[in-house]
Amino acid sequence: MQDTIGKYEEYFDKQKFRVTYKLKDYEVILLKKDLKKDLKDISILLDGVVQKMIKEEGKWGFDHGNDRELANDIWRAISLRYRLFA
Repeated sequence: MQDTIGKYEEYFDKQKFRVTYKLKDYEVILLKKDLKKDLKDISILLDGVVQKMIKEEGKWGFDHGNDRELANDIWRAISLRYRLFA
């Protein structure tokens, strides 16, 4: 666990996102500096766990394949915050 947190330590001063999905709040921290509309993958810290989100067929999902709707809600929050309307 320490190795994972230490790897992304420089990013922890970024602003946090709060996403509500199915009546549960999630805390998200973006682990990427450069954001563009045409991103195909992105790493986030989701409730203390590093997750990788991948864009396939115009929809966002996690690399482990579960909770596609949660991934899309997270991307929507990120794109609204950073004005990446794609």
